[in-house]
Formats: sequence, C-alpha cells, structure tokens
Amino acid sequence: MSHLIDTEINSHDPAFLYLNLHTNEEIKLVVRHHWAGFLGTLLLVVGMGLFPLFILFAVNLTFKDSIDQYMPIISVAITGFYLFLLTFLFGAWINYYYDIIFITNERIVNVAQEGLLSRKTSELNLRQVENVTAEVEGFLQTALNYGILVIETAGEGTTGNIDKPGIKGFFTVTDVPDPNRLARVILEFHRNVVSSTDNN
Repeated sequence: MSHLIDTEINSHDPAFLYLNLHTNEEIKLVVRHHWAGFLGTLLLVVGMGLFPLFILFAVNLTFKDSIDQYMPIISVAITGFYLFLLTFLFGAWINYYYDIIFITNERIVNVAQEGLLSRKTSELNLRQVENVTAEVEGFLQTALNYGILVIETAGEGTTGNIDKPGIKGFFTVTDVPDPNRLARVILEFHRNVVSSTDNN
C-alpha cells in the first residue's frame, strides 16, 4: 500500500490520543492525507516569503541614499512578517499531519484537525456503508495517485448527516492517497462485517 496508508500501527503516535476504541475493536488501517494537499500551502508560503526581498530590493533602488536610516524599522517589519509566515506554516502543518482516517474492524473514524487546539471527529459504522467511490481528476491527481473518497451510507432519506443511523448521507474525504485501492479495502471490510453479523 501507499506509504501514507499504514498497515503497521504505531500506537505511540500522538494522533491515537484522539481515538477511543470499543471493546474488541482493532485498528486495521491509518490513512493520512496525501502530501500534495499540503503542497499548495507550502508554495504559497514560499512565494510570500520572497515578497519582502523584492520590496527591499525596490526600496533600495528608489531610496538608495536614505535607506540606511530606515533599516532598523525595515528589519523589524521583515522579521515580524517572517514570524507570521512561520506561525501560519506551522498551523497548516498541524492541520495536515493530524487530519487522519482510522479504519477499524467496526467503523471509519475521520479526525479533522481545526487549528492548533480544536478538532472534529466523525465516525461511520462499517455496516452503514452502501457504496464507496473514488474520484481522481486532473493530471496532478492522476500522476500522484490521490483524490477524493466518497462513502455513501445506507438508509432512507437524502440528508447529508452521516452520524445518524438510518439516514442516507455522504462521508467525503479529500486528498486521499491511492483512493481506488482504499475504496476496495473499505468495501471488503464492510462485507466482512456484514458477513460476521449474518453468521451470528
């Protein structure tokens, strides 16, 4: 499997602090978002990081004789700007790294990090899975083998709420590595759960 889909579970990963397993529940897969989902943010920060250098170069050409007296202020402003960029990048990295999908023998748990101190957890019982669709669009997603995973839940109705049994909804996760293979794995786990339930 992809290196972003772990079959060897590391229980010392701090992300496991957010997951409370049921009795006899076992983690089968841990899926992290593809690094390409973070690439846009990284390129944005790099681009913004070059901006003060261009400004400083332009100011130096325009006010060549008097720029020295303003250098202390300019230095403080540039330092503050880069500290802001680093803080922004750190927050974006935390959101990327701690956005995790846990797939157990009972359910799918999506932990979505929202800022440094908050997170949202959504879960779906594997018995509720009706269909799993992988969407890979464009050259970049095709070349890097990542995309969107859409899990349709069983039940009646058309609401998008996936947390209530008996209600049809859609569990959508973006920037998933190897989405076609992951879709097949989830459907296989679903069939195993249904089969074990029927046998009991």
